[in-house]
Amino acid sequence: MKDHNLFSIIPYKDQLIKLEGARSARAIYQHFTIDLLNGKRLSSEFSEWISAYQKKRLSDDEKYPRIIHLFYELGFLIEKNFQFLGPDTLLAVDIEFEFFKEIQLEEVEELQLKRMTYPLLSDYRSAFEEGYQELIMGNCYQFNLTFPFSYSFEKKYTPLDFIFSLWKDAEKRGAYGSATYIPYFKKLFLSNSPECLFQYKQNIISSMPIKGTMLWNEAKSWRPLWKKLVADKKSQAELYMISDLLRNDLSRIEHPKAVVTKKKFPKLVPGLLHQYSQIDVELSNEVSLWRVIEKIFPGGSITGAPKLRAMRLIERLEKRERGFYCGSTLILFKKMKSASINIRSSTIDFDRYELLYQAGGGITLLSEVDDEYKEMTYKLNSFIRSLTP
Repeated sequence: MKDHNLFSIIPYKDQLIKLEGARSARAIYQHFTIDLLNGKRLSSEFSEWISAYQKKRLSDDEKYPRIIHLFYELGFLIEKNFQFLGPDTLLAVDIEFEFFKEIQLEEVEELQLKRMTYPLLSDYRSAFEEGYQELIMGNCYQFNLTFPFSYSFEKKYTPLDFIFSLWKDAEKRGAYGSATYIPYFKKLFLSNSPECLFQYKQNIISSMPIKGTMLWNEAKSWRPLWKKLVADKKSQAELYMISDLLRNDLSRIEHPKAVVTKKKFPKLVPGLLHQYSQIDVELSNEVSLWRVIEKIFPGGSITGAPKLRAMRLIERLEKRERGFYCGSTLILFKKMKSASINIRSSTIDFDRYELLYQAGGGITLLSEVDDEYKEMTYKLNSFIRSLTP
């Protein structure tokens, strides 16, 4: 099975939709752009890309399906913290497709992954304790601490092997998942995200942050576990803080009238039980897509609060770019206008034959280091077990 052309695949209702025949495809950096169809490097400022989306209204109909991957570091550009951006920091990938079609799952060879790197508890503890001091001093109220995991795989596997392995069970597909293979990079950006940065319907934009995690044996009912999660003070504090942050972010788009419409609801994903809230705000037809992005990206659930202060702390603690992970994927397809938060996500490199996965969670004053480390591994296992036998 071979498919090495540029394409995206998205779960859409009960189907898998393949987008292909790219009309345009660009990788956007701060001071240049790469045409992903011919490999040419073009001299252009990021402001030129922004300008196009300042003119594009969120309410506009889409003639062609479009996938826009916003990488986490774009948040530093939005906040004008340019010191955290390198000259080759990828900020966005923007692809407009000509065609789309429903595809059927195909039988693929079972994936075999070999673990290469795994964060030690001692390394996690060191970063946790340094960040925890910032909480004690009142410099922030919550920060999201993450670490990378890497796996090697054999050369025989293709992008479709990974995609079909992840999504073989329709019931376990992330509601905001996506997959994009880019030949220029020889990389597959693969997400099974259950989390929504925003979705737009009939002038209402909604955000649904996830906070709080418990290990769930899928052979048993989740309802007794839900009672424990609802009663967990640390999980509740996380959710309420981020819900308030998102309410403020949404109110900055146009009208300060964002409201929490769901305070605490269950979210089931493979092997895990989460809780989420929903915050809504009504917008006029004139609001641009860029206006929405600049006011709410990156999502507060993967930064912390206050957002910019948490982002600066995260950069100091993690000492690496997050990239695709914790960014967002915008899908503009038919009436679908939504953006994920790219958790349960990986970057798969077919040049190095390496899968990079990252995971973490929110840290508050009620956090315990051993519990947070375990939660991080639960999130890793949720993704890897969906991929492998």
